[in-house]
Amino acid sequence: MDIAIESSPDLITRLGYLCLGSRLKRLGERMQSGVAQLLLARGHDVQPAQLTMLWALEEAGPLTIGALSERIGVSQPGVSRAIAALEAEGLVGRATAGRDKRQRCYALTDTAQVLMADLAEGFFPAVDTAVAQLCAAEETDLLKHLGAIEDGLAAEPLEARIIRAEQARNG
Repeated sequence: MDIAIESSPDLITRLGYLCLGSRLKRLGERMQSGVAQLLLARGHDVQPAQLTMLWALEEAGPLTIGALSERIGVSQPGVSRAIAALEAEGLVGRATAGRDKRQRCYALTDTAQVLMADLAEGFFPAVDTAVAQLCAAEETDLLKHLGAIEDGLAAEPLEARIIRAEQARNG
């Protein structure tokens, strides 16, 4: 089996497209870790992966598990688990939508609305800027582009980039 594309000591990198899913997962975990550190430093006890659901509920208003699953492209069991965690944290509550009171919908609590407003003010734009900067490599080869993003994160972690982007926005 002749898969090795380079002599990197990192097996996942060396195996190229064969381990692309693992490499993308590792990259996502690394980026989410940087965001999680900054959220905690700001006193927010929410995981980066939960923010997508909160965002969807903020945009659309109350949604059923099925509608939320469809909106964000995550399985219904995954959404159910996440909603249960968000409900336990006091960020999501049950709501009724429309005329059918039997449908169980979920909506942001006041606490979550304050959280999202706070993050939307400067944090989300800074995260967007920092990630866009990492993804702006001129490479067209996906593996080289991933390598450039990983090298960028090694040179300056995402959390440092986010802080810098926030400072630039806030002058």
